[in-house]
Amino acid sequence: MTEAGALPVEGADDLAARAAEDFLARVEAVEPQVRAFRSIDPDRLRAEAAVLDALPPADRGPLHGLTVAVKEVFDVAGYVCGWGTPIHDGRRPDRDAWAVAALRRAGALIAGITVSTEYAMATPGPTTNPFDPTRTPGASSQGSAAAVGGGMVSAALGSQTIGSIIRPAAYCGCIGVKPTFDAINAAGCMPLSGALDHVGFMAGRPDTVAALLDVLMPGDGAPENLAGQGVLLNPWYPEPTAPGITAAVETAARTLGDLGTAFGEADLPSWIAKEEADVMDVLLSHDMALHHGGDCDSHGEVMSERVRGYIDRGRKVTAAQYDAALARQKEMADAMDDFVGDGVLLMPATTDIAPLLTEGTGPREPQRLWTLVGLPAMTVPVGRIDGLPVGVQVIARRGADRRVLAAVRALFDAA
Repeated sequence: MTEAGALPVEGADDLAARAAEDFLARVEAVEPQVRAFRSIDPDRLRAEAAVLDALPPADRGPLHGLTVAVKEVFDVAGYVCGWGTPIHDGRRPDRDAWAVAALRRAGALIAGITVSTEYAMATPGPTTNPFDPTRTPGASSQGSAAAVGGGMVSAALGSQTIGSIIRPAAYCGCIGVKPTFDAINAAGCMPLSGALDHVGFMAGRPDTVAALLDVLMPGDGAPENLAGQGVLLNPWYPEPTAPGITAAVETAARTLGDLGTAFGEADLPSWIAKEEADVMDVLLSHDMALHHGGDCDSHGEVMSERVRGYIDRGRKVTAAQYDAALARQKEMADAMDDFVGDGVLLMPATTDIAPLLTEGTGPREPQRLWTLVGLPAMTVPVGRIDGLPVGVQVIARRGADRRVLAAVRALFDAA
């Protein structure tokens, strides 16, 4: 078998077919406990692999044979993509989302459809953490993170509107990539909030991240680099950070310091710390009412209280309140670009290791602000606590996604 998470090795005539069989073998071994997938179609997978392998080597794409799973909030032609809710159970789109189509054109194998929480927001699915089945895999991109962290696929598409890429990736021991806002086309992805939705992905290794960025963010090929200054951000949120997580961030700062990035500690501007949660709630609740209020009216009895609560609040948001929240969001984004400057920012990806399934999907506070302001954020696994993965979050100003990747690569190699 190919190493889990690695890019396929070039040269084999049946490279995609081998990748498909490796995936199916790993699924047979891991999926009964992890339950990351909503659906897998082995016959379709093998047929698509055969088509890819029939291409002459010169016509093969840069992701030829890479196995990629897709969160069920993305449209994948012919598959059931139900948005994590029984209201849309059986929903079968007839065309691919933009990101899925881009992956196919680059030669990736769409391995299957992964579990999302309800509307990528609320009630968790059946997925468990690949390192401990009694613990959560995290938030809405839980199936995608568990599929990558469990070694079943090399990468998986996910989405983040609050913390749903970074948190599950950290809990499941893989690299989570939340790009600069709007850097990856969201067409064909279920909308929660046009002001907040990010298309991103999880991957097993930095070279896979780099290859996916080249495909999903065309035209943004700036070289990786690490600037001379960094910021070690002190947590501003009330949720306590476990000592082991704090120690991991400090170790990461020393690692990057050895490569020439000098870190200084800093506090978040007080006005942003005070307002960011409320600004996000106005934007998110308003947009959820806009996009999913009809489902609430027709099928509210099968909708969770949490989703109904967002929609109810959103219906009370006035146009003036929404416009004010958008304006404040822009002010925060500009301020945070200036705060980070030309360096990178380090902070915890999560407050602790993955909690028990009975305790929920974990706090959102460490991830939320970076979604609100649209700065690129990635989490990289840097070790374990009690056998469970620990992730460190790396952030940069908008557009500096590959600077984040440079730091992630260095931390991954040092772990």
